[in-house]
Amino acid sequence: MGLSEASINQHKLEILSGERFQFGENWKRFLGALTEQQIQAAEKSLKDMLGVKDLREKSFLDVGSGSGLLSLVARRLGARVHSFDYDPQSVACTIELRRLYFHNDNRWIVESGSALDEEYLKGLGTFDIVYSWGVLHHTGQMWQALRNVHSLVKPGGQLFIAIYNDQGWISTYWKCVKTAYNRNPAFRVAAILTHLPHEIIAPLIVRIITNR
Repeated sequence: MGLSEASINQHKLEILSGERFQFGENWKRFLGALTEQQIQAAEKSLKDMLGVKDLREKSFLDVGSGSGLLSLVARRLGARVHSFDYDPQSVACTIELRRLYFHNDNRWIVESGSALDEEYLKGLGTFDIVYSWGVLHHTGQMWQALRNVHSLVKPGGQLFIAIYNDQGWISTYWKCVKTAYNRNPAFRVAAILTHLPHEIIAPLIVRIITNR
């Protein structure tokens, strides 16, 4: 199961045309510096947000697994995990985490897949926890994606998602910036230099002052 060859080719075309951002490139760099301390922090965060001590006897679906970190955490907490992502490099990152921590584990499945592919989703079954953090708004069809993943939750299960808030003109501004960043390589340097003081330097100064 997973993405068809047509879907994989479509993903490549979307990257080349600037319609889609290569999240997997970022996740590869993230995994290169991942520490046990970060994994434990993610584990505590998931337990706190779900209000559980562990996930034994639970099934966990990670929709848009990205780096695979939360899939790893769910597996370490005892869940049967199914991870999928539309971005091939994100899938590769998740597979690498499984290889490192749960090699040849038959209770953690990693696949290519899309939250918009209803036929693919129908074959997954239902899960105690359907998790999708910061993903569904990136599909371009957020409400359809939300309806699709909602159908994967078992009766009495939990749908655990995070999506962007609509902040009016601020959201419109960032949408324009991100669209231009993807479509026009020449704009990227200007965008980085323009936003560097506010997005990176100012928070860094605050962290230094507050000793965080």
